[in-house]
Amino acid sequence: MINLRMATQNDISQISRLHAKNWQDIYRGMLSDKYLDNDIFEDRQAVWLQRFETPENHQRILVACENNTLCGFICIYINNHDKWGTLIENLHICEYYKGQGLGKKLLTAATQIAYQHAPDNGLYLEVLAGNVDAQKFYQKLGAFNEKTQTWQAPDGSHVQEFVYRWETIKEMC
Repeated sequence: MINLRMATQNDISQISRLHAKNWQDIYRGMLSDKYLDNDIFEDRQAVWLQRFETPENHQRILVACENNTLCGFICIYINNHDKWGTLIENLHICEYYKGQGLGKKLLTAATQIAYQHAPDNGLYLEVLAGNVDAQKFYQKLGAFNEKTQTWQAPDGSHVQEFVYRWETIKEMC
């Protein structure tokens, strides 16, 4: 059985590994092979160490675990943008659990947390233009493409991305 809970520092290693592995699988051809093959694990580990050691007060991280194994996670920043509301910074699911509703379960749980703090705001996220599966997932849940922008990736490349959003949190609760 998969359980959701707030993440702790004990989860850093599994979170950073899943984050890196998903980027290797999904962002191949969008980010440099050098970065994806050599630097990504150290880079994602540093990101997650920083997030846990000096968390922003509006940051929340949920993990989905089966026994002691991480199946997925979500990181949000409540009321991050004055117009768009809560930022969904990361949502990652292990390959084995994709297509089983876990992404929606994590997103719904995180949305309920955001709703407690900012019930009148919306939700938004940034998704790479080449990540079509994620775009379809968010569209299926009612998100729309607000705008196109350029992301400067950790490898130094510039990649087109879309800002997807929901007008209100209530749409996801």
